[in-house]
Amino acid sequence: MLCVIAVLQLSAPSQYEVTDLPGWGNPLKSKVYSGFCPAGVPPNGHGTQYFSYVMIESEGNPKTDPVVLWYNGGPGAASMFGLLVELGPYMLNEDSLKTEGYNQTGIPSLVDNPFSWTKSATVIAVNNPPPIGFSYCDPAGPAADGYSCGPWNDSLVAQANHQFLTNFFTTEFPEYAKNDLYITGESYAGIYVPNIAKEILKAPGPINLKGFAVGDGCMGTDVLCGSGNPDKGPYYQVEFLHGHGQVSEKNYKTIIMECPEAVLRSGSGESAACAAALKQMNANLGGFFGYSLYDDCVYDEAFGSAVKQLTLTGMFTEDVSKLNARTSRSLGDNQPNGYPCPGPAMHIWLNHTSVKKALNVPANARFNNGDNGVGFNYTLTETNVLPFYAHVIQNTSLRVLVYNGDTDPGINSMVTQDKYFNYFSSIGLEPKREWRPWTLDGKQRMGGYVVEYPTNPLGGDFNYLTIRGAGHMVPEYKPQAALSFLTHFLKGEGYPEYVPAPSRN
Repeated sequence: MLCVIAVLQLSAPSQYEVTDLPGWGNPLKSKVYSGFCPAGVPPNGHGTQYFSYVMIESEGNPKTDPVVLWYNGGPGAASMFGLLVELGPYMLNEDSLKTEGYNQTGIPSLVDNPFSWTKSATVIAVNNPPPIGFSYCDPAGPAADGYSCGPWNDSLVAQANHQFLTNFFTTEFPEYAKNDLYITGESYAGIYVPNIAKEILKAPGPINLKGFAVGDGCMGTDVLCGSGNPDKGPYYQVEFLHGHGQVSEKNYKTIIMECPEAVLRSGSGESAACAAALKQMNANLGGFFGYSLYDDCVYDEAFGSAVKQLTLTGMFTEDVSKLNARTSRSLGDNQPNGYPCPGPAMHIWLNHTSVKKALNVPANARFNNGDNGVGFNYTLTETNVLPFYAHVIQNTSLRVLVYNGDTDPGINSMVTQDKYFNYFSSIGLEPKREWRPWTLDGKQRMGGYVVEYPTNPLGGDFNYLTIRGAGHMVPEYKPQAALSFLTHFLKGEGYPEYVPAPSRN
């Protein structure tokens, strides 16, 4: 009897297993679980908060492959976007609404993703914090709105996720507690992820944390994404847009001549000539998507307002950010980006009755998506994550990756490099290997560029990596490159070198 009890305690909760995904029509590639895990008392001090999650086992060997947690940012963006639009095995996009199955059932068809992160790891998408996604708080319940759990801040989010993960690996999936765990996320998850890691380091419990990765991420209110950001002016905007050919040489030279760098960084003290040059640049820019410079899709309602994102980060002036709202972009069979546009398929799918049933979600559950703090209460309280990065690099065995799409206008690779590298240099941390190309094939197929820092005696390290041609949501825009760098990161391997093609002479 004791042996039977032990076996039962070491098995996944069968009530949360998903045996069929509406709109797929084929056997699942690996086991899928969708459930709710308690994580203590919510910020309002009443009842219990429950994190909703979807866990998809590795397509390799789930018993030994690493576990990757995924967080979208916002704050308040549901991580179902990442799972269903960016990196999961079953995708939803404009092609999902063009099938006979959708016409007959009203259920968008799931599209196969050959570059799913489940090729290398078991993936858990965490809808954070409650009541984002299908997460919820009692006594309000799953049908309540985004305010039902009370006011959140960065510290409370980290503590709640620590409790969630402790419970998850203790009572929900204890058989995975031995697997290597990596926490990943993008955008405002640049705050979530290191703060959660910090809480885990204080009290690891059953959590076998090995590292974390952040893409196109915020760094704290006094650094990037917040009112204390010292670079509130258009400096990085000017450099990014000029560097990508969006600003004329004549206009750029005038800006550099009339606008001192300190003025461009602070956004104050502009002379009349400087203001006129910047006004000319703004007038001549036309439109672009605030998350991906070259994106041609219809505005993606699933991810929220680019205008609000850019305002939050302080990366663009208000006039320039408004251009994103006026931009006209079109869907079409030609897929001008080289990938299908997301469109509304995710929202249609998640709100279908049969999908909720399949995902073990109550029929009356409300899907909350409060990207950029819209629709729920959130206060940005983390001032600066860079000192924690330095602590991790120097004093722990964790492996860390920061990555950036190099066509992301919002949190671009230029500002990210400046913030990290300047801070590290100020405390004596220098790369062991400077900027170099990395490839997808170990030959000439460019993935982007990487800067490598030394491995410390405990085995921890830090790398900064760019992805050529990717916008803010890197796995969506460059799925093959994203799977490639993730796989190398999880294995602790170097990113494949660029080898010049042999001369044909």
